[in-house]
Amino acid sequence: MRRTIVLFVVCGVMLAVFSAGCKKNRPPTAPQLSGPTLGKPSATLTYTFSSTDPENQEIAYTVAWGDTSAGEWSLTSASGQQVTRTHAYADSGAYHVKVKARDAQLAESEWSDSIVVSIGFRPPNQPGKPSGPASCSVGVAYTFTAKTTHPLGDSVWFQFDWGGAVGNWGGPVASDSQFQGQHVFDSVGTFGIAVRAKDARGDTSAWSESLNVTVVRSPAGPPLSLQLSAATDSTITLSWAAPTQGTPTGYNVYFKDVAGASFALVETVSTTTATHDPHGATGLYTVSAVFGAVEHFCADTLSTVPVYTAQTAVSELNAAGYSGYGWDRSAGTGATYTMTLPASADYVDFYITDFAPIFYGPTYSIASPDMGPSDPGNVVPAGLWRVSAFSNALTSETAPLPTYSTSTYFTYTDLATDPILVGCYTTDGYYALVELSDYNTGAGTVSTQSWFQRVHGLRLIKH
Repeated sequence: MRRTIVLFVVCGVMLAVFSAGCKKNRPPTAPQLSGPTLGKPSATLTYTFSSTDPENQEIAYTVAWGDTSAGEWSLTSASGQQVTRTHAYADSGAYHVKVKARDAQLAESEWSDSIVVSIGFRPPNQPGKPSGPASCSVGVAYTFTAKTTHPLGDSVWFQFDWGGAVGNWGGPVASDSQFQGQHVFDSVGTFGIAVRAKDARGDTSAWSESLNVTVVRSPAGPPLSLQLSAATDSTITLSWAAPTQGTPTGYNVYFKDVAGASFALVETVSTTTATHDPHGATGLYTVSAVFGAVEHFCADTLSTVPVYTAQTAVSELNAAGYSGYGWDRSAGTGATYTMTLPASADYVDFYITDFAPIFYGPTYSIASPDMGPSDPGNVVPAGLWRVSAFSNALTSETAPLPTYSTSTYFTYTDLATDPILVGCYTTDGYYALVELSDYNTGAGTVSTQSWFQRVHGLRLIKH
């Protein structure tokens, strides 16, 4: 009896060990797939996907693009690692994209959910109702604005219907950017102002909803020559010339917040100047002359919105590429410049350095150009380089920048976090916000984007 019990125990242990060693391999999970649903013929589209394997084995993928291209298994990637693939469709149509995963033991997952991709050329979307004055006078030029988006991100042209008289096409402007059209009415009445858009292929949108404009003939006119400046580093002074026709009872000042949908009346004055505190906001300003119940709007619309320059690579002083960066004071756009030529001194507002005769870091800094000639990199020639100052790291990219002082702005700031927001104060009194990210000490590059305030001395940066 004792031998029988021992035999059963031994067999049980062996069976458990055998079962553990023969545990069935499980396939990866169905991949998660993401990517665009619209595209042009022959345009390169990018899709990303990933799967996880229960046994943490490496995974290969095959993509079914929905066209005649053959599906092949990719090289393997780590479980959970995101994988990117590109594809271009030659012809218009609707295609179903899906992806499958398999592990090192060739166990295959289920197919992912499909993405339906529509390939073809599409017209711009219908523009919104034009913006502009609802009351106008005969013989005075008025500005109306329009905006639309293009499904494929293409640039667009605009055409206004001025209530029976169709204007010329104007543009192009980028998708989702504002376009301005100007018109002088030569007769009285009420006119429906509409606008449509087209792209480079001539594909045209539907006409927008009409803006009704009442045009009168009266001895009255709009304010002229609107100007804008900083009253303080956070408030605005507006000034303009009186109308050449009639004497208004007063003037209305309007402001449209950069995040707002329409202009709002912020002040009524009897003189040709006004001061406005936007409480940290930036936006558009215009002024009207008031004649009883009728307003005549100035043709000018002025902006305090900072000018955005998209991400570009700026090199460390000793790396290949341009290490200087500066802003055009008129356009507000930023650009990169070499620090090795004396002529760059007229354009550079900061440069990137590790304060060493190498470019490997480990810490990069944003620095005032006048430090360049004494930088250990020893590549910057002597010259009248600009003097700029930089704040410590900021926490908001829309709040007003700190007021300039030697206790809040410094000749350089270390890029201690990735990304980092830094306020900049230029030698001639302009403010800008800089975001620096993706520090690559191997290549010696820093990704840089900026917002430049074109109003001299104004530290408002909301965008």
